[in-house]
Amino acid sequence: MMIENNKIVIIDFDRYDFGDPWEEFNRIVWCAQVSPKFASGMIDGYFDNEVPFEFWKLLGLYIGSNMLSSIPWAVQFGEKEVNTMLSQAKDVLSWYNNMQYIIPTWYKCK
Repeated sequence: MMIENNKIVIIDFDRYDFGDPWEEFNRIVWCAQVSPKFASGMIDGYFDNEVPFEFWKLLGLYIGSNMLSSIPWAVQFGEKEVNTMLSQAKDVLSWYNNMQYIIPTWYKCK
């Protein structure tokens, strides 16, 4: 949203869609890499400290799917970005113990 001539205007509706709001958490890997506590707090705050187990199962699916597609997507931006995505994929696999864990290890870490 922007304010223009004292009116609120909406921009960027050319790619809007409807979907699972939990899917937006697939980008939380960026936060979890820098601050696991912040990422944990985002989830706890969203769910008012009552995170449903179904969320964790879907989050793993969404993050895993995003990681798979992010590597070929990064090719167009060069080797540095490909390496960034490969490094992030390694982190994800570690957090999920090669996708054997349902809840990532960074959640509520000390």
